[in-house]
Amino acid sequence: MKKFLPVLFLVMALLFSDHLSAASLTPGAPVELTGTQGRFDFIKVDAAKRRLLACHTQNGSLDVIDIDAGKLIKCVPTGNAQGVAIDDKGGRYFVSVSKPPKLVIIDSTKLAVIGEVALPGPADVMAYHPGLNRAFVCNDDKPELWIIDPEAKAIVTTLNMPGFGMEDLGFNADGSLLFQNLKDTGALVKIDPVLGKVEDKWPTTPADKPHGLAMVDEQNAVLIAGGTGKLVLLDLVTGKILASADIAPKVDEIAYDPGLHQAYCASGTGVISVVDVERGALKALDSVPSAQGAHSIAVDPKTHTVWIVFAKETKPYAQPFTAKP
Repeated sequence: MKKFLPVLFLVMALLFSDHLSAASLTPGAPVELTGTQGRFDFIKVDAAKRRLLACHTQNGSLDVIDIDAGKLIKCVPTGNAQGVAIDDKGGRYFVSVSKPPKLVIIDSTKLAVIGEVALPGPADVMAYHPGLNRAFVCNDDKPELWIIDPEAKAIVTTLNMPGFGMEDLGFNADGSLLFQNLKDTGALVKIDPVLGKVEDKWPTTPADKPHGLAMVDEQNAVLIAGGTGKLVLLDLVTGKILASADIAPKVDEIAYDPGLHQAYCASGTGVISVVDVERGALKALDSVPSAQGAHSIAVDPKTHTVWIVFAKETKPYAQPFTAKP
């Protein structure tokens, strides 16, 4: 028996080594979005309706994709879509549009436009607060955040930011606070959404030029991706950086899967950086090849499938990646 032990240990070591080196995401077949063209901006998963919502900027539409069947349901004409938010209770999608500048309101059942709010400048990304029934939309030209009443179809407050370069934003778990990345200032801004008031501003260093943002509700923390190749975990009470990890540069959108405790960072260089998120700690796992220019990413919390969108020449695609638990 003893002479077989070294062989057994060697086999186990090789298997364990293979497990460690295996990619954390396995690519699936790309879904061609026929009848459309051009590049995308941010995307989001509507888990309840089993859809991927893709802001198809150059196609001038919100593309709605069945994530279980892997097929395009409908392209809803919006103008140059940049960001999207979901109102589950009200059965609506909100789309921020840069050209012509407006907020578009879509019936999420009929997939038809039911309203628009004209904006004084090009919109970028956005968020929606269901309790307040307010849309929060970033001005892409100025450090301003428009707070919009979708019922009155009007801007009720214009919030001036203490810096420039408006990027991703999101609410904490109970919706009492809104957090906004400022790229050129290298900061995260803390906002009271009820009062429409900036409460604090925290540096995101070493995640300089912060872009993507994803809430880690179980830790009352937020993940922030710097465009220069760092991901940080920031405490939403103290504003202190708890941990950092190396990621690919030129990351735009990021997604966090609370079931697997993994973050996915989409880099326009053609990779997805995968990072393990534990209590107060980050561990870079691997970088998975994706597609050149694929800077948008979302995760389905039900199946843990990760989605990207991209254009290859003139043909646009959505592509799933299977995550390994």
